[in-house]
Amino acid sequence: MQSLRLLIKKYPIPPKTQLALMVLASLFIYILAFLLPTNLLKLYAQPRLDRDLLFYQGTPAYLRLGLSFIGVWVLYWLGYRISNKVQNRSGWVIVVFGMFTFIVVFLFVAPFDAADIYDNIMHGRILGVHQANPFQQVIADYPNDPFHEYAAWKNARSAYGPLWELLAGLTARLAGDGIIANVLAFKLLPGIFHLAGVVVVVLYLRQTAPEQALGGALLLGWNPLMLYETWGNGHNDVAMAFWFLAAAWWILRRHYTLAALSLMVGALIKFIPILLIPTVLLIGWRSLETIRARLLFLVNTALLSLLITAASYYPFWNGFATLSFDRRMQMFSASIPATIFQLLKPTLGLNDAARLVSLSALGLLAVFVLIQSFRINEKESSRNFPQTTFYILAFYLLITCLWFQQWYTLWLVCLAPLLLKPNRRLAILFSFWVVTKQLVFSRIFVATMFFKPETAIYLTPLHTLAVLGVPWIYAVWILKTNRKRKDKYV
Repeated sequence: MQSLRLLIKKYPIPPKTQLALMVLASLFIYILAFLLPTNLLKLYAQPRLDRDLLFYQGTPAYLRLGLSFIGVWVLYWLGYRISNKVQNRSGWVIVVFGMFTFIVVFLFVAPFDAADIYDNIMHGRILGVHQANPFQQVIADYPNDPFHEYAAWKNARSAYGPLWELLAGLTARLAGDGIIANVLAFKLLPGIFHLAGVVVVVLYLRQTAPEQALGGALLLGWNPLMLYETWGNGHNDVAMAFWFLAAAWWILRRHYTLAALSLMVGALIKFIPILLIPTVLLIGWRSLETIRARLLFLVNTALLSLLITAASYYPFWNGFATLSFDRRMQMFSASIPATIFQLLKPTLGLNDAARLVSLSALGLLAVFVLIQSFRINEKESSRNFPQTTFYILAFYLLITCLWFQQWYTLWLVCLAPLLLKPNRRLAILFSFWVVTKQLVFSRIFVATMFFKPETAIYLTPLHTLAVLGVPWIYAVWILKTNRKRKDKYV
């Protein structure tokens, strides 16, 4: 061992070579553990792979994926540390090459994390192929469609915003009836927003912290959960989270109306960006110098937001049922509200317990949003906005989210390159740890609750603690440390 250390010290490996080795090692794991066992070109004809390739494969499959994730996460973090030492063209070539190589591998991985991509395809086909309304018609209405058997939520209307359904409808129409063509297209659709997010991160950091631009590109471009959930399983969260980054960029450029409109566009994909609009409005109000400029900002922002919203909903509007709030308020999984719901359900009944818990969580979240928005400092709003966005989203995911899924942490991954170091570490740790939800804890707890529903009342708290416990502990540690340091951003 001593001889090896002396040899390395005498003949050190250049940082760019180390970074290239991270790419090769990661690529080896991705191909061996993900692509070869779950090749889309071989398995595309099998519906519901989320059950066959994971749930029913048993312990060996879980061990393979778990150990592989640990390996690529270590390589990812080492790559990020090494990238800080490579500030030249070679570093950029390696990072970009690595990102696109990983993307190509995951494009041809069969979606097995969930069936959501097939639900998205079907809702897109309802609009783009069948010329119907995915906010009225359900997948079960089209039993002869080639994707009918692949979908999981056959009796549910679309749970997303109208802008997403317009994009999905266009994508489905262009992709035709081919299974592989549609799967690839519905991976590329959110994937485009991932790539655009990397570009915005680089532009933002080149203006605020140029030495961090390469590391920021790697943090977002190589993130294993991002690659797995977006390019592997086709989840659309990055298509919404991109607009956080767009808003941060426009605030940096002092274009506050465009920042607010970016969030409104994101909310028309998934509703989450609505939580950040009060922050942007307050930043704009405080940053503009005259009452006239402030009033024009508010009026223009309101009118343009209404116009975009009306235009997006117009093709689908079917009354307030189009908003799909009822479905969201009765879905609980791996969260504090899910735990409280299980405790209250025997006394209040399903509907009353769900309504009370949902509205209480929404009220608590609204209070937190207002507190964080009013604490922002207008003199450093370009730096504060990503931090405030992080606090609001982290609070939502850790405390008030009703139906928690691992891919939701991609919202924090998108912000990670723009965050202060402690928050960045929490975002990355969170996105690493939540993989255990699917690979470990859901197998233990959810499977038991499925076969024995009476166990939910005491297994749900354990499931929640297992999935969110480590991020909670780290978040509390950050708060405690920052208070000692009197960190002005907390």
